[in-house]
Amino acid sequence: MKKEKGNPDNKILSAVVDTSKPKAEEYLQDPEKAEQLLDTAIEKAEKSEGRRNPLENVRRYLSALIRLFRSYIRHEYTSIPWGSIVLVVAAIVYFVAIVDMMPDFIPGVGYIDDATVIAFVMSRVRSDIDKYLQWESLRGKQQIEKK
Repeated sequence: MKKEKGNPDNKILSAVVDTSKPKAEEYLQDPEKAEQLLDTAIEKAEKSEGRRNPLENVRRYLSALIRLFRSYIRHEYTSIPWGSIVLVVAAIVYFVAIVDMMPDFIPGVGYIDDATVIAFVMSRVRSDIDKYLQWESLRGKQQIEKK
């Protein structure tokens, strides 16, 4: 995880993400609740597909965060530091939150805060995400070879 930089925007984003951390830790302790969170995140992401919104720019990141969280709670992939997985889940918690800085129903701008939080978390845990994506890719190749 990267250290906080002096950029005021990073400090604000860090504070926003920090508000989701306690809830993220709750989800990490309860696999059933975690699966419900994942289902909600996937449903919301699917509803936003095809619409022109800021989320389009970070959709692949969001997808990677969701897959990583699912692999983690299913104990398929746990080689990620606690602080990083908490940030991943905090981003997902923020994404599905009904109340956030910009309500999602506002056309064109409703997803700006969600996209910004997702991009911020990705920048903080990029190396951990890259390791997960590498693991996921190798796992996929191994499964294909077994068939």
